[in-house]
Formats: sequence, C-alpha cells, structure tokens
Amino acid sequence: MARRPRSSRRRLPFFQALFPYLGGKRRLCPLIFREIDRLLPRRHWRGRTFLDGFLGGGSVSLYAKAQGFNVVATDIAERAITVGRALIENSRVRLTREDVLRLLQPSDAPPGRIEHELVPAVFTANLGRFLDRALAVADESADPAKAALIRMLAIRAALAAHPMSQVRKGTIHRVTTGEFESITESCLKRYVQEGLRLTRLDTAWSLARQINGGVFAGEGRVLKQSVLDVLPTVEADVAYFDPPYPGVMSYEREYKVIDLILEGATRVTSPFTARDGAAMIDGLFERAGHIPIWLLSLGNEVVTIGELEEKMRCLGRETRSFEIRHQHLPAIATEEKKERNREFLVVGWDTEAALLRERSVGIDGPDQVVVPDDRGVAVELEPHRGRAEAPAVARGLGDAEDELQPGLPDERGLLALSDPVPELQHGIDRPHAVLVKRCIDGDAEVGMDPPIAHSHRLAPTGPGVNSETKETTS
Repeated sequence: MARRPRSSRRRLPFFQALFPYLGGKRRLCPLIFREIDRLLPRRHWRGRTFLDGFLGGGSVSLYAKAQGFNVVATDIAERAITVGRALIENSRVRLTREDVLRLLQPSDAPPGRIEHELVPAVFTANLGRFLDRALAVADESADPAKAALIRMLAIRAALAAHPMSQVRKGTIHRVTTGEFESITESCLKRYVQEGLRLTRLDTAWSLARQINGGVFAGEGRVLKQSVLDVLPTVEADVAYFDPPYPGVMSYEREYKVIDLILEGATRVTSPFTARDGAAMIDGLFERAGHIPIWLLSLGNEVVTIGELEEKMRCLGRETRSFEIRHQHLPAIATEEKKERNREFLVVGWDTEAALLRERSVGIDGPDQVVVPDDRGVAVELEPHRGRAEAPAVARGLGDAEDELQPGLPDERGLLALSDPVPELQHGIDRPHAVLVKRCIDGDAEVGMDPPIAHSHRLAPTGPGVNSETKETTS
C-alpha cells in the first residue's frame, strides 16, 4: 500500500485543543471568515467585536480570536463555558506536567460522585477516579483559567473513552468483566487498547499539550447567558449564530453524561431543537438589529435556505447564502438522509451601517482567509485547486477508519486547514467537498469550488502587525 505523501501545509495547533463536537464548524471557518472579509476587510478586524451567540464546541470563537477580533461568546451549557474559559478568555495560563501528575496521584479518598454513579456502566474504575480527581482539583483551584483547563482535560478523557466520542451506558462495562469477545471489533480498540491507557501519564500529558495549543494571546469574554438576553447589550460588529438545528438530535441528549459530570444534572432540551425551532431565529435577528453583519448556520431538516434569507430581508438586510452538502452522523444515518442533508450558511448585512459605509466595501471584496501560525510566521498554504477534500480520518492518530473516530493524540496531532479534524470524524460530521451557491438574482443553483479552495496565508498575530495579503484565485 503506497504511503500518503506528507502534507506541505503548516499545521495549526489551536483546533486540536478542542474536543470532538457534534455539529462543530471547524471546516466551515475559512468560508465563514472569507464572507466576513468580503464585507469588512481583514485589515480592519483587529479590535473589532465578534459575537458568537452559541459557543458550543468553541471552534468559531477560537478562530475569531486568532484573527484579532475581540470575541464575546455566549452559551448556557457548562460544557461550552468550560471551553470558553479555558481558551477564549484565557491567553496565558497552560497546563503543566505537574498538573497532570497531580491528577494521576493515587488517593485513599472514598469513591467520588462519578466513580460511585457511573462506574462501570459508563467509565472504567481508573477513569472514573481520574475524572473525580480532576473535577475536585479544578474546584479547589484559585485560578479560573487553570480550573477550566483541568475540566477540559476531564471532558477530553471522558469522550476519548468511547467510540465516536458518544458517551453512553452499555458496552464499556464488559471491559471490567473481561467479556472482550462480545465487544464489536470496531469498538474494541477504543475501549481496550486506547481507553485503558487514558490514565497513563504519557497519554494524559499528550492530551494536556493539545489543549495548551489553543492558548494564545487575544481578547475574549464568555457569558453564561442566553444569547437572546445578551444581544441588546453587546455592541458587536459581526454576529455569528449557530443555534441547535430544529428537528435533529439535541445536544442535551448527545452530551447527557458530560452535562451530568459538569453540572450534576442533565439539561432541558433547547427550544431551538423543536420542529418549530426555526421560529426562534426571528427573535435573534430582531435583537441583533444594531449589529451590521450577521452570519447564520443551520441545517435543512425543517427549513429552506430561502426562508432563512427572507427572515433577514424582512429586517432590511442584503443577503448571500450557501448550501454545503454534508453527512451528519453518517455511521448511523440512512443513505437517503446522507444524500439530502445540507448545511446552510446565510450572510446578511446592513448596507446603511456606518461600519460598512466607512470601509467602502461590499460583496465583491477579496476572496481570502488568514489564519495565524503558532510561531507567528507567514506561510503560504497550498490551495485545494478544486479537488475533493481528504477523507475525514485523522492521519497518524490510529486506525480511525475502523474506529469511526480519531485515535488518541500523539506528537503529530496538529491540524492543517486541509487536514481532517476530530469533530468532522465519520461518526459525527463529514462535509462533502461540493459547495452549491445560490444565484443572487434567481433561484437557480450553480456549482462552486470547495469553500476552502482559495489561497490562505498564515500571519503573525501580535499587536501592530500588518498582515495584509494579495488576492489570489484558485
């Protein structure tokens, strides 16, 4: 079997800091920020306010912070707030090897809540004890950033213990009883070969180092509030909305155990997830009237892209929209559902807004995306040239094709924009390379290159750096 050539692209560490997240937007970030660039050129981003109304897994907020925006992120789930406090608000504190050693120290303390309630049905005894220890140490920490980083390490370990990062009661207890022959072969590696070493120093420290890769200088603020309450009080320049999609699996169901670990209780399903949840979007837009640029991500289960555009146009916005073919939970989805699933991205802007008039920009601005390199050097990334994206299997992280999930981290676990990412694994989300763009003057559709099929330049992120690039075409 021929070995795949090593990518020449600069690897980006900050996405690898995040845990796999259902519905995450890592691969859509270049498209999202390209569209912002067309309205508000990148040279004006530093110091501007970017509102992420649904923080979720944190990829869009982290990308915006890396681009120089002052980020304000909101969410009501502690799992999201943990990411925000660890990586969006935090610009200096990192996990140390001593922190990890402290979490792995043997203890004579009686079983904690997780070991008592969730072992062996959800976690092995060693991992349950580790999670209890991590949460206790986080609660005792005087530094909110360090506490959040430790909690994030606990979440990463909990998710890594289960295939497809779907933490469920069931099969894992057979590891404790030794019933290995009754575990599906595709899951055996995750439960046994990788899950049982999560509490080893080398594995835990590798996870910690990945998380540290998402800590860099920048401005961010995280609010544990509903975006509907926050919107009237935030003077933002750009607002990105990625609400729970109506008519699909809820985050509260998918992350029931994680919520139980962090909050001590499960969460009530979001009203956005209901079949009529798209009606909630009207309230978002009405409260965001003072923000010049809107971007909305949504799925097509119960709403059309035209309906979403109309919601913006009714409030005086010009619009531009995209449909991206993608696979949602492909490991369990039917072929018919895989074929018809679409991800919508709708952009709306106020042509009368002072911000846009001052910049004299419009929809035909430069087609470029800039992302920071961790060393602050300018590096040209090779464009896709219209070819299909690489399969969503993490290179060098284990046999992810069999596992339906990336393996545990190692020294090579840093991601380039073109590299597959954990939240886009086979078992969660795998966007297709085809992007369909709605014509501005009609309902016809035209084919378009993949959303990241254009030139990228990595730029320094330090204050006062001019990182403009020339426009290129693929």
